[in-house]
Amino acid sequence: MPLTSNLNQQDRNWLDIPSDVMVNILKRIDMVDILDNAQKVCTVWRKICKSPTLWRVINMNDLLRLTSNLSTAKVICKHAMDRSQGQLVDITLIYDHDAELFLYATDRSSQLRRLEMASCFHHGYFTTDACIKFPLLEELNLYLVELSKEEIETVGRYCPLLKILKVNKKVPRFRQSFPTDEGSNAMAIAIGQNLVELRHLELIANNMTSIGLQVILDNCLHLETLDLRACFNIDLNGNLGKECRKQIKHLKHPNDSLEGCPYFNEIVSEPFTDDDFYDYEPIDHDPLVYDCDYFFD
Repeated sequence: MPLTSNLNQQDRNWLDIPSDVMVNILKRIDMVDILDNAQKVCTVWRKICKSPTLWRVINMNDLLRLTSNLSTAKVICKHAMDRSQGQLVDITLIYDHDAELFLYATDRSSQLRRLEMASCFHHGYFTTDACIKFPLLEELNLYLVELSKEEIETVGRYCPLLKILKVNKKVPRFRQSFPTDEGSNAMAIAIGQNLVELRHLELIANNMTSIGLQVILDNCLHLETLDLRACFNIDLNGNLGKECRKQIKHLKHPNDSLEGCPYFNEIVSEPFTDDDFYDYEPIDHDPLVYDCDYFFD
């Protein structure tokens, strides 16, 4: 009996697995494994690997494991967006300095629920033309990406389902305060006035004062998580701190550790200078540059 069972297992052909079952299996591996392994198995698997269902989540951090050449990664990212055929729900973009990938995504991602961008030093991403194409957006994570008062107003107007917002700036390692001016609270006030349905808010290294924080507390009444790490202009020892602890279930204080924060090496500067922004230099000479047409014929 065991011998018969072994023979049956040996005769089993993976190509006989229904396509929908195979897609469900491949959804459990990341896009790099699909590109670099699964789709190379045979023509049948290559066809299955083109299913839009497999390209609903795109992460450029994964692509830069496939190739360290930024230009190549961008081309692959575009092809991946094309394969999603409008079903993209989650995308992470890094080093998109000229907004090339962001603008490409806005025309192909009307179902997008989650958008993360890191080290993208381009101002004016979130225009009306862009945000109106993300009506289902629920989570927006920005690391070293500038977000103006006007852009927050636009996001609030055209992304009514937004529940999670992270706008994290460069963090000083040694300096314990930021210079303040009349614009220090502009972002916090704009968030409080326009994003009142937020549940989770992360503002690492924001230079707001107690004025801006008070506006957030007064208006974002559904807020459950508030991350104020490295917001050194805020003092939570008095009544403001008591109000925060009473209203917010999960509160992170200005002096709490940043360990475990995404993009930690880029966000934390050492030593700190006022104009010390992380500067990424694209690698022009990659020992492993892929032929993108090979992946996406």
